[in-house]
Amino acid sequence: MPTQPSSRPHSDDAPTPIGSGAAKNLRYIRDTIDATRTFTTVPGKGCMVMGLAGLTAAGLESVPALSDLWLPIWLTAAVVSCTAALFFMERKARTQGLSLRRSVAWRFFLTLIPAFVVGAILTAALLQIVGREVIAAIWLLMYGVGLAACGTFSIPIVLIAGLAFIGLGTVTLAAPVAWAPPLLALGFGGIHLILGAIIARDHGG
Repeated sequence: MPTQPSSRPHSDDAPTPIGSGAAKNLRYIRDTIDATRTFTTVPGKGCMVMGLAGLTAAGLESVPALSDLWLPIWLTAAVVSCTAALFFMERKARTQGLSLRRSVAWRFFLTLIPAFVVGAILTAALLQIVGREVIAAIWLLMYGVGLAACGTFSIPIVLIAGLAFIGLGTVTLAAPVAWAPPLLALGFGGIHLILGAIIARDHGG
């Protein structure tokens, strides 16, 4: 008597459960979209605090009794600025319902940090060799390069600010040494204040 074919499907032909791999696919789609996003979490208030820190540092350096302490004064201002920027950035991200652990945020940081590191290396290497104005120019140029690079996937004003820093750093290279503090004040003070005000007006926070 011939054997009737089984009505049960072969295990190899069994359909894949709909939920299988769905989480992985959704994660891939989310990461792909996230990678193409514009980073809008640059904090306006943080930039303004950075501007005030820059103006304070320039003011302290202009005091004759403190002029020889220009390097620790500006390093302290840099620490205050970075701390304020991260604080306000994290607060703005929470307000937007976002996370600084997103890929687009990491691209922002990883683009900016190398410029800081190179600036620090050049400062340490050239501090006893070149004039004060060259160190100021290095800071302005490297910070400008970092901002301009970040601006390629952030809001346009960040790119414009980066280019402004680069232009100011170029001027500083050819300027007398006495111009270094005012030019640093114009860059890290003035440009940051303008950048922060525009971001706070147009993008919040």
